[in-house]
Amino acid sequence: MNAPMLDVRDVSVSFGQRRVVSDVNLSVEAGSFVAVVGPNGAGKTTLLRGIAGLVTSSGSVMIDGRSLASLSLKARAERIAYLPQGHVFHWPMAVSEIVALGRLPRGAGADLSAVDRAAVAKAMAETGTTVYANRAVTTLSGGERARVAVARVLATEAPIILADEPTASLDPHYQLAVIDMLRRHARSFGIVVAVLHDLGLAARYADRIVVIDGGRVAADGTPRDVLTAARLSETFGVSAEIVEVKGAPVVVPWSLKAR
Repeated sequence: MNAPMLDVRDVSVSFGQRRVVSDVNLSVEAGSFVAVVGPNGAGKTTLLRGIAGLVTSSGSVMIDGRSLASLSLKARAERIAYLPQGHVFHWPMAVSEIVALGRLPRGAGADLSAVDRAAVAKAMAETGTTVYANRAVTTLSGGERARVAVARVLATEAPIILADEPTASLDPHYQLAVIDMLRRHARSFGIVVAVLHDLGLAARYADRIVVIDGGRVAADGTPRDVLTAARLSETFGVSAEIVEVKGAPVVVPWSLKAR
């Protein structure tokens, strides 16, 4: 077995006296797409922020065998790209300028190098945002802004992408497009750990699914092993139909169950 690119050991996060994430262990090898699922308020976003070093946590996060805590902020940004949920942009910057911000960890300044421009152009082409290059990002729809945010992350060329609900606000075409892009990134460059609420997308695209419930790992395995009727009932409080389409499990939440 190869050494993990990302190795999370006994990570816990507390806000005041309230523990939100408790003793999470997660090892991810290069080439892997991992979906993190769970009910609202389970601690999924906090876990991602803890892994990225954006909130104070206990335990350890190792990147290619090196402690995240030992890396400079620049070195962290070169290795980990974080895509938050919400895609909020406060300034009316041109879309191309927003995407180019992804090159800052690589030393990009006001004048982009040829390598920087190529990375920005590629990210915009992949996300279908080239057409908006000169438009102020604040004039775009929620779904269009979401794609710009994904483009900025892809432009970093960081091997590790931590994405929090990357398909929120997207229509079905771009849901599939964005998830496919992220999986290709994992296959070609490193790993992706993505919080997803769409269990269908998680089942189809993820190599592994990690279920977070009450701040702890409730299950971790292949989609077929994790997305069982018993697990969906216990974690989400729903009765679900699980069928197989073209070799992949498809989850259809059907009715509520007492939780």
